Amino acid sequence: MKKLFFAVFATLILAVQLLSQVTTPQDTTIYDAPESLPYPLLKSCALDIHPGWTADSARTCGEFNLMRMMSQNIVYPYEARDQNLQGTIVAQLIIEPTGRMSQIKIIKDIGGGCGNEALRVLKLLDTLGLRWQPGLNAGKPIRARKALPFRFRLTEALPYIITQQGDTIYNNVDTQPVFKFGNDSLYSFIINKLDYPENFEDSCKSGIIEYSLIVHPNGRVKVENQIDFNNLGSDFQFNGIRLANKTAGMWQSATYKDKPVPSTLPFRVVFHSDAEGCKTANDKFDQAMRIADEGVALNEAQQTKEAIQKFTEALLLDPTNTEILYYRGTLLLNEKQNEAACVDYNQIRALLGYTWFEQIRRLVCGYKE
Repeated sequence: MKKLFFAVFATLILAVQLLSQVTTPQDTTIYDAPESLPYPLLKSCALDIHPGWTADSARTCGEFNLMRMMSQNIVYPYEARDQNLQGTIVAQLIIEPTGRMSQIKIIKDIGGGCGNEALRVLKLLDTLGLRWQPGLNAGKPIRARKALPFRFRLTEALPYIITQQGDTIYNNVDTQPVFKFGNDSLYSFIINKLDYPENFEDSCKSGIIEYSLIVHPNGRVKVENQIDFNNLGSDFQFNGIRLANKTAGMWQSATYKDKPVPSTLPFRVVFHSDAEGCKTANDKFDQAMRIADEGVALNEAQQTKEAIQKFTEALLLDPTNTEILYYRGTLLLNEKQNEAACVDYNQIRALLGYTWFEQIRRLVCGYKE
C-alpha cells in the first residue's frame, strides 16, 4: 500500500510539473533595449580563440565582419546605378532566442532596388547558416529588435587589380587572351608536350591541374596559382608549370580600350600514364570526366537533380576528384541540402589540405578541419 501511495504521489508531482510547463506562457515580447545586445556569431570572432576578449569584443568583431560579408555579396542594382542612387538603407530584423533572423524588412530605402538587394543577402546569409548570439535579459535569451544600416556608394571600379606579387592584372577587358594558333593547336600542344613524371609512370595516377596563367602584352607568361584537383603532387605540378611557361610568345594578349593589357586565363592540363597496366585506370578517369561533363550540361539546362545524380555516378569511378566533389557540393548547397554539401566540401579540405573556396566552406560548414 505504501509503494502504491508513493507511486501515485510521484505521478501527481510529474503531472503538476508537466501542467506547469504547458501552461507557462512563452515570452513573445520583442525587446528594443535588452540587457545584453545580440550580435552575429562568427567562428573567427569566437571568444575561445581570442583569450582576453569580452562579449563586447566579440560583438564588435562580429558586426564588422557581417558588414564585410554583406559588401562582398551585394550586387549594386542596375536601376540604382542607372539613376545614380546612393546612400544608406536600414534593415530591421528580429533576432529570435534560437539565433535565427526573422521579420526582416527595410525601414529606410533609397530606391532603385537597393533595399531588396540588402534583403536578399541577409536572407541568403541566414539560409547559409549565419546565427546570432541572442539578446539576453536576466541571463535568458529573448526576442530582440535589431537595426542594420548598409551604405550603397557608387564608385568607379578600376579595371585591374594588383596582386601581392606586384603583378597588374586586368579583370575587366574587351577581348580575352587567345592562343595564336587556335584552340585545337593548344590542345594538341598540351597533349604532346606535357611530360608525365618518370618516377610515377607505374603509379597510374590520372588527374587535372588547373593553373591561372598571366599573359602579358610582350608575350611573357607567368603562373599565378594552381589547383591540383586530384592531389597529384609536386612533381606533376612542376611539369605542368614548365609546360605553361613553354607557351611564352604563343598568346595574343587581352585588350582594354584598344590597348594590350596583362590578364589571366585558366590553363588546364590532364595527366595520363602511358605505362603498361594503366589503361584501366585511365579509362575509369576518362569515363568519370565524361559523366561529369554530362552533369555540367544538365545543370546548365537547370536539371539540378539529374546533374547531382551524374556527379554521384562520376564519383563512384573517381571518388577523390575534388573538382567533381565541388560541383556536387555546390549543387547540393543550392538545393539547401547543407549537411550533404558540407560532406563534399569537408572531404575536399581533407584530401587537399585546403580549399579554393574556403570563405564559403567556413560560412556554411564552420571551421571544421
